[in-house]
Amino acid sequence: MIKFIHLSDLHIHSTERTDNKNCREVINFILNKYQNEKPIVLITGDITDDGTEQQYFNACTILKPLVREGFKVLPTPGNHDYGFAGNIYTEKSQQLFQDYILDELIRFPEASQHGIKMEDIYPMVTIVNNVIFIGLDSVVGNENEFLHFASGEVGELQRRRLAIILKGNTGKKVVVYFHHHPFYRNSVKKFVMEMDDAKEVFRILAGLVDFVCFGHKHVSDTWLAENNIDWMLASGKTPRRNEQYKFQYREVTINKNSDEVAMITFM
Repeated sequence: MIKFIHLSDLHIHSTERTDNKNCREVINFILNKYQNEKPIVLITGDITDDGTEQQYFNACTILKPLVREGFKVLPTPGNHDYGFAGNIYTEKSQQLFQDYILDELIRFPEASQHGIKMEDIYPMVTIVNNVIFIGLDSVVGNENEFLHFASGEVGELQRRRLAIILKGNTGKKVVVYFHHHPFYRNSVKKFVMEMDDAKEVFRILAGLVDFVCFGHKHVSDTWLAENNIDWMLASGKTPRRNEQYKFQYREVTINKNSDEVAMITFM
């Protein structure tokens, strides 16, 4: 049995604002709830609000207790992590994600190696027992296109690597996670909410993965058997309370013959 929880869109700021405070509350709840078991923690992007160094420093400070207590944290970047307001890409912000989140926070081995860039790290593959977790950078494919930056794109290089990884799978369950929406049903907002290469990505994923997890829209949702994938899980904005003034996130339990998806809700 493998258990993971799905967080997204933390939008941690440079100063102590509501998102920062609420993130701490969520992290403290997780630390208290899972004292005996340590589920994997997926964070599907927009960890920071503008990708500044102070925001990354604050993000590490808030998230480090998870790592210290033995949780395996698997992060992937969102458009806000790479530049101002999630609309303007900067190479500096991209490097800061690597330096702070991948190196300082989770100590991903390749992140500190000379000459290694984000483009070399993703897809990020983590194997835990009989489950393969594959993180994608859904920002980097559109990093130089101002008008498309917020919509995201996995890009040809990652897609090619992803196909090879999935082809080599020998029966393990697969969880793929990234930031941007792989589809969007409202055509008015499709331009900025759906990945530009969503169709190409789905051609690779269909029938070969069990879970797809993403964020970006700040609205929680679930799709079953969509595009020949058992579960598609959209996270809401983790630090935002719902209409009942409660926090929530999904907890997923992967068993050999069945999977369970539950919404964890708390004050």
